[in-house]
Amino acid sequence: MALVTVSGLPSSGRTTRSQQLKHDFEVRIRVAAAAASSSSSPPPPQQQQQQPPLPSRVVIVSDDDVHVARSAYASQRTEKPARASYLSAVTRALGKDTIVIADGGAGLNIKGFRYQLWCAAREVGVKCLTVHVHAPPALCTHWNAKRRAQHGDAASYDDETLDSLFMRYEEPNPMTRWDSPLFLVSSSLSVAAAAPGQGEEAIVDDEAQQVQCDPLPLDDIWAAATVGSAHKAPEVVTPTRSTTSSYLSLLESATQHILSLILTHTSTLGFQPGATIPLSSPSLVGPHPLALTIPSHKMPTLASLQRLRRHFVKIHNAGSAAVNQLGLAARDEGGYVALSATASTSAPSKGVPQPSPEYLVARRFVAWLEETM
Repeated sequence: MALVTVSGLPSSGRTTRSQQLKHDFEVRIRVAAAAASSSSSPPPPQQQQQQPPLPSRVVIVSDDDVHVARSAYASQRTEKPARASYLSAVTRALGKDTIVIADGGAGLNIKGFRYQLWCAAREVGVKCLTVHVHAPPALCTHWNAKRRAQHGDAASYDDETLDSLFMRYEEPNPMTRWDSPLFLVSSSLSVAAAAPGQGEEAIVDDEAQQVQCDPLPLDDIWAAATVGSAHKAPEVVTPTRSTTSSYLSLLESATQHILSLILTHTSTLGFQPGATIPLSSPSLVGPHPLALTIPSHKMPTLASLQRLRRHFVKIHNAGSAAVNQLGLAARDEGGYVALSATASTSAPSKGVPQPSPEYLVARRFVAWLEETM
C-alpha cells in the first residue's frame, strides 16, 4: 500500500509522530471497515472502481524491532550492519495491503539510505511519502538528556554521537523522487524560551510550555498513502523469473538426453573430426532428424559438453517460455508450443509430424553446440 518514511534529527520526536500516524491510520481503517459492513447493498461497480482499496494493517518498523542500539551509530563499523538489518526488516514488512511507517531512528539521516528504502518500495509496487519531523538541535539535545535521565544511557545517544549525527544529517528535499511527497512537521521553541542573544542555545523547560509542536497534516498524509499510483520499477530491476518446474525439467531432461545419445554413439569410436552423430529417440518427434556435426578443428570432450549443457540451461531458464528466447526461436521455426511437458497447442499439419517439446529444445541445443564447440 505505502511506505511512510519518518525522518528528522535524533531525539526530535520521530517516534511520537510515528505513533500518532499509526493511531490515526488504524482509526480510519476501522471506521471505513465498519461503514462498509453496515451498508445494506454494495456500491455499483463504477463506484467500486473509483474507491481506492483500503489497507488492512499498519506497521511501525523501528530500530528496536531489529535490535539496533543507539550506540551502533557511534562508528561506521557498527552503523553499516545496523542499516542493512533495518533495510531488510522494512523490505519484509512491505505489502500491497500494509502501510509501513519507517521510524528508523538515526538510520534515516542519510539521503542515500532513504533512496534505498524508496527503491525497495518501488520494487514491491507501493506508494512512498516522507514526513520530516523538524526540531532545533537545542530541543533535540534537551529531549535526549531527559530520556537519559528517565530511562538510562541505553535509551539515549551519548553527546559525541549526537553532535556527529547533527552534522551528518541530510534533510529531505521535496525536489527528489524518493523524498516526495514531503510533509513538514515542526517542533519549535517559543519566544519566551530564549533569553535575548541566546537563540537556539536557550535552556528548554517543558513545564513552562516553551515548546510548540505543529499538528500532523493527517488528512493529507492519509490521502498520499491511499490515493494515487505508485512509482513503477524499471524493467532492469524488476524480477522477470516466471519459469515453472515443468519448463525447467524439460530443459534439463532434453539436453541431458542429447548428451546421452552422443555418449552412446561415441563410446566405441570416440569423437572423430568432422563426423556427424545421428540423434534419434522416440521422444524426439519432429519433421527432420537431428544430427550433431563434430568440428574438424577442435575435439570436444564429455566434460566440455557438460559445461556447455549447463550454460545452455542457465541462459534459457529465466523468464517464461512465452517470452523466452528459446520459445521465440521455436515459433520462428514453425513450432509454436508452450515448451512444457504437455502436448502442442497447435493443430498438426497433414503428413507432417508435429514437433514435440523435447524435439524443439533438442534442436536448439544441438544448433547451439555446433556454434560454441
